[in-house]
Amino acid sequence: MFTDVEFMTAKEKELVLKKWETFLKHGLKKQHFTKRLYEHLHLHSGYIAHFSLHGFYSTYFEAGQDILRFFDYFCNYTAIADYEDLNAAMREVYSKYQDVIKKQAEDDITDRLGLLEACVKRAKSDRKFAKEFLGKVRI
Repeated sequence: MFTDVEFMTAKEKELVLKKWETFLKHGLKKQHFTKRLYEHLHLHSGYIAHFSLHGFYSTYFEAGQDILRFFDYFCNYTAIADYEDLNAAMREVYSKYQDVIKKQAEDDITDRLGLLEACVKRAKSDRKFAKEFLGKVRI
């Protein structure tokens, strides 16, 4: 299925794919985002490192809009030829979980908008809260 390349064996590619499926199947949980996945994504899939596995995860998988942006890029990125076999297999696995992941992301966006609306409503009647809130959102 996979071919060996200079910086990754076929066996290592298989392991990345297994970790990817686990990560997707369990709803993008942080405990399933492994170093192996992180290394492949930032070294061979066109993403920047964000200084650490944790920084990468928080950039792409903690908020719905970021999840949608991640998968839009991932599904349309042409990988370095040596890794296209793996990235194509990863996109195929993603297609199995795509609807659930997109719903999760959309639900998160809806929840965050609801929270934002509640904060704006409170800020209109509570000036102290308004100052703190506006300091955090930096509009």
